Amino acid sequence: MTDFGRLAGPSLLRLVDEAVIMNRDHTQFNGRMSAEIWDSLEQFLERGSSAVSEPNRFGCFLMMDPKNQLSLHTASRYWGCAIQAGTQVSGVFGIPLPDSPVKSMEKVKKEFSPLPFAFIPHLPSGSPPDWNAIISSSASADARNLLSFPASQGKSMMPSIQFDAARKTVTLFMPGFDKSEIKLYQYRGRSELLVEAGDQRRVICLPPKLQGKVEGAKFMDRSLVITMR
Repeated sequence: MTDFGRLAGPSLLRLVDEAVIMNRDHTQFNGRMSAEIWDSLEQFLERGSSAVSEPNRFGCFLMMDPKNQLSLHTASRYWGCAIQAGTQVSGVFGIPLPDSPVKSMEKVKKEFSPLPFAFIPHLPSGSPPDWNAIISSSASADARNLLSFPASQGKSMMPSIQFDAARKTVTLFMPGFDKSEIKLYQYRGRSELLVEAGDQRRVICLPPKLQGKVEGAKFMDRSLVITMR
């Protein structure tokens, strides 16, 4: 945020608060300095970010058509975007056609490994789906299990960041992206990496033993491997 934004922001927040809440004698920003307002706002955002990053408090799932390549690509992209946003996907739901071969379904499962995967019966078109009936059917046993234990499944997810001080590498798990879409920056005395993928940015704080200049990066097995020096 620019210096002008930090200076003008608290005043704008006061105006919005007073305009939206007209029946109060005072607002939560009355008498507070700009620095105090920013501290409160940053603490609020940090609490929200912390909740989203904990699988036992927040879970999200991918849903796609296993026979539709665009659907597969989009689901994989959302997976990578969720990681960039600081959260973890808890699992994947596939909605196959009735005549879908078993081999192709297993191939799709491998593409989204290590995420837990469950199939939901094919949804008929022409009327809104009855989700209670769909989830309670015998064919949706795996889906019910997947929805019942998102927290324990989240703990077994592949870590989005791996630091290897011995090899001087930082490995970022980034499914759905390729190397040409990823931009890497350094700032703050080379103690942090700024990773830009798609329309999202993510700051990676480096441990002391890995702080330094980026020597190179390569993309392999859905991961960006960054070598430091």
